[in-house]
Amino acid sequence: MKVLMIAPQPFFTPRGTPFSIRGRIQALVALGHSVDLVTYHLGEDVSLPGLRIYRTPWIPWMRHVRIGPSYAKIVLDVLLFGLAVSRLLIQRYDVIHTHEEAGLLGAIVARWAKAYHLYDMHSSLPQQLKNFGAYNYLPIVKVFELMERFVVRRADAVIAICPELSQHVATIDKERPCFLIENTL
Repeated sequence: MKVLMIAPQPFFTPRGTPFSIRGRIQALVALGHSVDLVTYHLGEDVSLPGLRIYRTPWIPWMRHVRIGPSYAKIVLDVLLFGLAVSRLLIQRYDVIHTHEEAGLLGAIVARWAKAYHLYDMHSSLPQQLKNFGAYNYLPIVKVFELMERFVVRRADAVIAICPELSQHVATIDKERPCFLIENTL
């Protein structure tokens, strides 16, 4: 299979979600699949047979992205989504494998691209907004709750990284295939 993986992360940097992304890529290429990874301009390249990395344009003043929601991530996500759509316009993929907020793009474009959408849920985005006090504004949290329900219901399958997220997916759509792959080092 040919997989387009969309990772709104500084890949690779040694922290939570990038470790998980690297593990998913290693497993996919070990099974003989090819992966085109679309990610931020930040991070170190990882060399694996079957992996090609496409990065957003370099932004000279942006040398670090902190964990959690931020205005910098909004800019980077716009660039990331544009890059992902450009890949879809020039290459056919069997699966669109999205992480975190990139799930919204996957939910929107997978059917148009005639690809399966696999949503890799590392956290509940509305819960993240609540946890980061500066972004805990009820209208924004509600929009993210709607977005999360839309993404889960439109995904062909979901990967959850902990039992609590698996249970959360079941509260949104108990029929949605959800696979628990816990992060371990």
